[in-house]
Amino acid sequence: MNIQETKLIRIVDYLKRLGYTPSTVRNSQYWYLSPFRDEKTPSFKVNDRENLWYDFGIAEGGDLIELGKHLYRTHDLNAVLRELEKCSDIPSLHIRSPNIPQKSVATEIIVEDIRPLTNPALLSYIKSRDVDVPIAQCFCREIHYRRCKRHYFGICFENRSGGFEVRNAYFKGCVKNKDVTVVMYSQDERQSDVCVFEGFMDFLAYLTLQGRNDTSVCIQREADHIILNSVSNLKKCLEIIGLYEKIHCYLDNDLAGRKTTETIIGLYGEKSVDESERYDGYKDTNDYLRNKKL
Repeated sequence: MNIQETKLIRIVDYLKRLGYTPSTVRNSQYWYLSPFRDEKTPSFKVNDRENLWYDFGIAEGGDLIELGKHLYRTHDLNAVLRELEKCSDIPSLHIRSPNIPQKSVATEIIVEDIRPLTNPALLSYIKSRDVDVPIAQCFCREIHYRRCKRHYFGICFENRSGGFEVRNAYFKGCVKNKDVTVVMYSQDERQSDVCVFEGFMDFLAYLTLQGRNDTSVCIQREADHIILNSVSNLKKCLEIIGLYEKIHCYLDNDLAGRKTTETIIGLYGEKSVDESERYDGYKDTNDYLRNKKL
């Protein structure tokens, strides 16, 4: 058996042959207890449409060969192929090869100062997004930094690892560690509901709408908030999200947002709610606030 032949083996069928049964199946998403470790909540996902797997617990995934490397604890390709050949009688399928994006190299950023958000240019940017300035000043600060020997400044939003999401009219990026941000409604106790956002501007827009008594978008319950700061950070907060009785997904109305919502619903089922229908026709809550339609 060669590499191309292994790509025609359905991962779901292979796992079944090994004795692994999915805990949940929704559309083409199969959720399993990880075959790599003991766990109580399924965090191993197979996208049957693409014939690819992803394990949120180890933040790794790939095709059947990568799965074999983990299952048989070897990087010896020939050894993996020999094991896979034992299941060569599994019916084959035809799939397309996934596109793997290339990683970019970040330019080093040196932080010079972090202060209250008062710069007129940054406040003007906040206003251009129709976000209430007092709300932005409550949750954001002003960062001054150097990059390539030049001075810059922007709005910064801190994550739980001490990193900062930075935004101004000309730049969108991260300083230091990339991570999620958790905003508790009460410092003393966790609420039963949580709202999940992709970016902090969507979170600020939601609070602005809430302050304006917009019941079309905002839920009428007290809730904590989780800001992913990138959909790729979802795996970093799955355990936290799972603690809530109701999960309100305020993700973007685009492919990445829909896939992230689909993943959350796949993991937590009926206690998850896709709230993007509340701003249907808009990319996100901030576009809804600005009345900027798709």
